[in-house]
Amino acid sequence: MTDQLKISYAGGSDRGRVREKNEDCILMSTFEHSDVILLQVADGVGGHAGGEIASKLTVGIVNASVEKAVKLANSGAGYTSDWLENTLLQAITDANFQLLEQQRLRDDLNNMATTLVAILIHANAMVIAHLGDSRCYQLLEQHLTQITEDHTALQKMLNEGKINQQEFEVLPMHHVISQAVGLTSTPEIDIRHLDINQKSCYMLCSDGLSDYVSDAQIQHVLVKDEPVEALVDELIIRANDNGGNDNISVVLMKIE
Repeated sequence: MTDQLKISYAGGSDRGRVREKNEDCILMSTFEHSDVILLQVADGVGGHAGGEIASKLTVGIVNASVEKAVKLANSGAGYTSDWLENTLLQAITDANFQLLEQQRLRDDLNNMATTLVAILIHANAMVIAHLGDSRCYQLLEQHLTQITEDHTALQKMLNEGKINQQEFEVLPMHHVISQAVGLTSTPEIDIRHLDINQKSCYMLCSDGLSDYVSDAQIQHVLVKDEPVEALVDELIIRANDNGGNDNISVVLMKIE
C-alpha cells in the first residue's frame, strides 16, 4: 500500500438482549509477509448449534483458503490483476463445500447455513463479496451508501418485478434469505471491486445491527472523528438500546 494510505479497523460481536447465544462470527486477519487484509462478518442460521457452527466454520475456512493463496503468491506465483476476486471466490466456495459435507455427515447440522460479507484488500484494491443479508456500507464524503443488496426472497421478487416497492416495504419474509453459505452446491456470490485511494469508511454488519440502527444513525456515528474501536462500541450500544432482539456484529474499516 502507498505510504499515504492508512487503514485502521476494528470489530465487535454481541449476543444482544434476547438471544440465548451468539450465532454471529467476525474475523479480521492479516497475513505474514504481505499487505493483504481480510475482514469477515457471518450470521449463522439453522437452529440449535447449527448456526453457531456454520458461521465459525465458514470464517475459519475462508481465512485458511486466503492464507494459502497468499503463501502461493509470495512463493513466486505473484499477485495477478484478478488475484483478489479469484482468491475470495475460491475461499467462499471452499467454505460452502465444507458446510455441505458437514450437513451430510451430521443429521443435527443438516439445516445449518450462514450469511457472509467479506472484504479482501491488497495494495490499493479491494473486493467485497457477500451471500445473504449481512451488509457492507460505504461512507464517502460524509454520505452513507449500502453497497451490497440483500439476498432475500422479497428482494428477488422486487428485482423480478413480481412486487412493487410499496409491497416490498410492508410484506413479511424480509429475512427469508435466498443465498447463503451452505444453502446450495452452486451459491451465487455477489462480488464488487473498489479502489481505495481516497478517505472513506466501510462497515460490515449482520442484520442485528442494520435492523435496529437506521442508516441516518449509522451515518451520524461514522462521520465522527474517533477511533474505530469507539465507533464499533457505539454502534453495538445503539442496536441494543433500540431493542437488541438479535445478535449484533460489526466490522469497521477507516481509510485515511
